[in-house]
Amino acid sequence: MQRLVPHLLIGIVAGTVSALPAVGQTGGSAGQPFDWTGQVPAGGKLRIADVHGDIRVTAATGDKVVVHGDVRSRGRHSSTIAFDVVSEGNVVAICARWADGPACTTHGLHDDSDENEGESASADFTVQLPRGVRLDAGTGNGRVDISGTGSDVGASSGNGAVRVSGATGTVTASSGNGEVIVEGAGGAVSASTGNGVVRAYTNAGPVNASTGNGDIDVRMQTLTGRSDMTFSTGNGEVTVAVPANYSADVDAETGHGTIRSDFPMQVSGRIDPSRLHAVIGAGGGRLKLTSGNGDLVLRKL
Repeated sequence: MQRLVPHLLIGIVAGTVSALPAVGQTGGSAGQPFDWTGQVPAGGKLRIADVHGDIRVTAATGDKVVVHGDVRSRGRHSSTIAFDVVSEGNVVAICARWADGPACTTHGLHDDSDENEGESASADFTVQLPRGVRLDAGTGNGRVDISGTGSDVGASSGNGAVRVSGATGTVTASSGNGEVIVEGAGGAVSASTGNGVVRAYTNAGPVNASTGNGDIDVRMQTLTGRSDMTFSTGNGEVTVAVPANYSADVDAETGHGTIRSDFPMQVSGRIDPSRLHAVIGAGGGRLKLTSGNGDLVLRKL
């Protein structure tokens, strides 16, 4: 079913599983709110895909997902924004897209046109999510802020800051341009940005982090097993803090800076202030630290 109203297309694509109905679907002209309420089973996934705008996700008080969208349009342009709701299996996808672009699928948005990049229309999402539901939230241009919810979380922005706090499972957070912050993750973390600071303070590792330009600051309260970890920046300082019982094989290299460690190290090969191959404790997983221009610091918690 589709309904076209002035400046705003509300599209609903029927899912293949009736257990995931769309409830409370509403819409109106440009600038009017969009609302969807429904259930995603524990272990299922909610995907939010936004062509342009901010996404904010908080914990729900009940077992239902509540999604609200506001359309904003400024200046002379009034680009048409379309909302799609698609469900398949245990995945529900809700997308805000350009009305003349491809429809949303349960994999999100694809083959998005750049023709509307200069337009001033955008859609901002606020989402209430039960903790047991996995989440994948991404926007082409805007902030993504996810707090206190989600088992496994994926968060991305083409241009904007990304923040994820309190996820109980794994976290993948990325931005093409903007800082990335992950706090209190309960599982493995992968955090990256093309330009900006990366901070990851986790309850458990491992963590991998990279930035094209900016500092990296990582702290892991616990770390088990022999996981490999890589931390890399083109320009900035890398600081990694790990538990006192940590063991690893270390490769560290900086183009311009120093290498410092709170851990005793068994160094192999030639001693070089900007390049280091060493073993911490009994050795184990590989720890790689790289900076094109900046210090590399390994801290003991």
